[in-house]
Amino acid sequence: MNKTKAFAWLPLLAACAVSPAGLATPCAGTNINSTQTWSPSEVVKGVSVSILKMASVIVSDDANAPFHLAAGECVGSFLLGADGKPTSGSGYCARKDKDGDTLHEEWTVISPGKGTSKMAGGTGKFANASWTYSWQHRPLHGPLAAVRWTGDCR
Repeated sequence: MNKTKAFAWLPLLAACAVSPAGLATPCAGTNINSTQTWSPSEVVKGVSVSILKMASVIVSDDANAPFHLAAGECVGSFLLGADGKPTSGSGYCARKDKDGDTLHEEWTVISPGKGTSKMAGGTGKFANASWTYSWQHRPLHGPLAAVRWTGDCR
């Protein structure tokens, strides 16, 4: 599978986005993701598994959100069909904010270019983070992608 085709599917992850516990508000933003590695391996004729590693920065629509500009890495795996497109995928992200607190995220692909994510806590102000959101992947140039997300932050 060539890298151009892979980039359309790699950063299917959304932003790791949380706010302090107890505060439930609609929130949205866009992650800017950069693929570092994409390693497909054909398992049987026409079916491959691929491992992804990428850098990611959260850009919240609310510049005052505690997770705005948090940066880190994401990893995931994908099962690819004969057409080279993922039939399923999932992974994890860990990002650090300006204070050194970390955000933990679990993500799942639900259809090509779309998925859901669940916050799985973190450290410091994000220790009790627990919310879900939906996301949509938009390829940019080369290894870059924008992942638009919306949810209820708490």
